[in-house]
Amino acid sequence: MIWKTETHQFTATICQRTGKTCPAMARMARTLAQSVLTAGQSTTRDLEIEGSVELAYCASGCTARFSAQSDEVRVYCGVEADADVARLDGYANLMFGTEFTTLPSGMIPNPPCAMLQALALEPKKRTQTELRAST
Repeated sequence: MIWKTETHQFTATICQRTGKTCPAMARMARTLAQSVLTAGQSTTRDLEIEGSVELAYCASGCTARFSAQSDEVRVYCGVEADADVARLDGYANLMFGTEFTTLPSGMIPNPPCAMLQALALEPKKRTQTELRAST
C-alpha cells in the first residue's frame, strides 16, 4: 500500500499474520515521521532515533522495531525488540527497491511480518499568490 501526506510518502507491506495492511503500524509511523520532522526544525539533519514498541492496537500483539531520520522512517513488525536494525535495513532496501539486488545468505533468519517506509517529500514551494495572501 502506498499513500502520501503533505510531508511524506508511505509504503507498507501486507502483514503476513493477518493478510491485511496494519493500521497500528501506519498510525505509529505517521506519528513518528511527524515527530522527527518537528524535532528536525531545532536539531541538525543528523538526528536519528531507534527503538522498539508494542503496537497497542495490533490484534496479534506485535512488537515493532523502528529507525527514524530526518528523511526516512522505517518500521519492522513482528521482530525481537533487540533485532539488528542494520540487517533489517538491508532487507528493507531489497523489499522497497532502494539498494540490494539479492539478499545475502542468512541476512534475516526471521524476516518481519510487515514493514513500512516513510520517505520525506521535498517541501512545497509557495507561489507568489500564497505568499501575498499570508501577509
